[in-house]
Amino acid sequence: MKLKIKKRWIFAGIWTGCFVFGSFAWKVLHTGSFSYEGKSEINSVEDLDLTVSVGDFLITREDIEWEYQYYMQQLTDLGSLDHDEGNGKSDAEDENRISQEKGQTPSGQEQKPIIELYNKILSQLIERKLLYQFLSRDVHFDLNDPARFTSCLQEWQKTVDSQAVFFRDEKPRNYLKAMLCEQNILQQYVNERILAAIHFTDEETRSYYEEHKAEFSQPARVTIRQVVLASENEAKKIRARITSQNFANIAKEASISPEAEVGGLLGPFAKGEMPSLFDISFDMAPGEIQGILKSTYGFHIIMLEKKFAKAQLGWEAARAQIEKKLSRKREEEEYKKWVEMALNNIQIKSSRTF
Repeated sequence: MKLKIKKRWIFAGIWTGCFVFGSFAWKVLHTGSFSYEGKSEINSVEDLDLTVSVGDFLITREDIEWEYQYYMQQLTDLGSLDHDEGNGKSDAEDENRISQEKGQTPSGQEQKPIIELYNKILSQLIERKLLYQFLSRDVHFDLNDPARFTSCLQEWQKTVDSQAVFFRDEKPRNYLKAMLCEQNILQQYVNERILAAIHFTDEETRSYYEEHKAEFSQPARVTIRQVVLASENEAKKIRARITSQNFANIAKEASISPEAEVGGLLGPFAKGEMPSLFDISFDMAPGEIQGILKSTYGFHIIMLEKKFAKAQLGWEAARAQIEKKLSRKREEEEYKKWVEMALNNIQIKSSRTF
């Protein structure tokens, strides 16, 4: 399971890019200044103009094709990983799901390439090349420091080693290296030159708190302990001997859930933040035990550990949340300025209307 989660995160990082606010650039590249006024109907990938000049870099059809094939390769790898580790689906269901994601029929017959995906890849490449060239002009950001490339080169080597067949030729290896390092450097730049400069005064956070007090009322919450067993028979045996005194120890010994190592402790959480199975705990008294409760994860025995009444957070207690909320807004604004500066300083040429 840990391997599968790690694999998914690696793929997500590679595909979405390493900088944190690509959503704005995606919007810019698809609307407003970056609206596409091409043919009214695109019937095939061959109808797309995939050649775009971004400053000194020429994006070609070959660039787009490689990233498209790489994306499809990751889907295949993830599908194989799911199948190897077991996900409760039949072989046929797995095969159909992966085939549909790859643009195939369940029988394996190739369908038309996904035109929307080609357009998205092109937009991401334009964004990456645009911003990378722009940051290279910033004299306060040392792009010649070899240490900046350590992380991306390590990731590149791991990826090449783990997908030796796909990267057996030099050209795809070079494509991958450029993609990973550009994404990594962009993230470094955003962290150092955009996010690091964002700070808030006490007056700003207090003002936000006074205007949005309702956001900082804390609902009633509970902390519980649980024991999860794989079978009902096991759960019945445990239920017969469990008490509030030995609950934590039995959870450590017998529970199959991840929190077993901390005595089955969960929370605090509010109603609705956890599966409805746990709603019963809000009507329990501390030390009370309920179960056996069945779910898709197994058979649960739960004990209420502690109740927390509804409360209004003060400014000091809410300060971290406020700064997080304000940061997201400020980060978007600062990133938007950066993208706009790049657009104003680096020329983009294409038969499409940019």
